[in-house]
Amino acid sequence: MSDTAISADPAVCRARLEESGPEGFVISLPGTEYMLRLHLKGATAVAPGKRISGVITGTAQKFHRASAGGEFIEPVEGHPRIVQGRVRATDASANRVLVQAVVPMWVTPAAGQSARDFHAGDFVNFYMESGVTFAPTA
Repeated sequence: MSDTAISADPAVCRARLEESGPEGFVISLPGTEYMLRLHLKGATAVAPGKRISGVITGTAQKFHRASAGGEFIEPVEGHPRIVQGRVRATDASANRVLVQAVVPMWVTPAAGQSARDFHAGDFVNFYMESGVTFAPTA
């Protein structure tokens, strides 16, 4: 885990805003080659090139337990499609899992799966549904 990717709140991603406009919202992750294209949830007054913090949220097509490999998001540039990382926490009441995969992200399991099926420390991978969001924090 990189200090540049997370803050005191383990669910908050710290990044740099690269693009914000009608064509999309793109963040880069310091110390990596990642350029993630996400949907902006809410508003931000942060200008491109400046630091931004926020919470990434998405839905998995289906969680699978993994036994090898590291944390990653594919593709390195664009909308997140394949994600692998470690479960940091679960929120059973909201049916979501906090996964650390290069950056922290709250992920809702697919229909037929429950956040209760996963525990902190589990290593998982999954395909992401379209529509991953970034909600800026103050």
